[in-house]
Amino acid sequence: MPYKEKKKRKITGATNIEGASLTKIDDLNSYIKYNKENYFELLNITSSKCSNGDFSNLTFEFIHFEDCVFNFCNFNDTTFINCEFVGCDFSSNTFDKSYLDKITIKSSKFSGSSFTKSKLSNMKIIESNFNLSSHFDSNILDININKTTYLEASFDECKIKNFIINEVDFTKTQFFNTSLKDIDFSTSIIDNIQFSTKMTEIKGMIVDTFQAADLATALGIKIKK
Repeated sequence: MPYKEKKKRKITGATNIEGASLTKIDDLNSYIKYNKENYFELLNITSSKCSNGDFSNLTFEFIHFEDCVFNFCNFNDTTFINCEFVGCDFSSNTFDKSYLDKITIKSSKFSGSSFTKSKLSNMKIIESNFNLSSHFDSNILDININKTTYLEASFDECKIKNFIINEVDFTKTQFFNTSLKDIDFSTSIIDNIQFSTKMTEIKGMIVDTFQAADLATALGIKIKK
């Protein structure tokens, strides 16, 4: 199994992070070392910074991250549930075999981060940067992405369902062996997106007239004006 949802405690009195009472901390790395646990809940993590940290095999539930900077860190096999990221920089991290559910990401950077064999579900991504991020053999379900960039990112051999996008820039993004059926790209940028040689990925994708002309050219179709 590529990812696993870890056993979690029951939190009473809150069904989402807005209704939860959170404890504020400013140094997640030190907090984890002090508590020596692998399950963390009900935290407001503000302005925490870490480089090359190991946060693998942990569970975070009802966590608010704001103005945090975590780069080149290991979040493999880690679970995030009911979490939000606001104004954060999580670039160049690994989230391989991770599980993310009920997540909101606003004005944040995850550029160059890896999501191999991960599950991403029930997520809202707003005005953020996922440039050069990689998704391989991942399950992506019920995602709403708005005004976000995925320049030169990759979605290879992924299963995608209910992928709602608006004004998203996928310039030079790679979709290899990932079906784009029923995904509406008409308000987004898909310049020079990459497919496999047979281009089976484009079957059923929704595009506007100009995008259709570009795809037809890529298929070798000559359009007579």
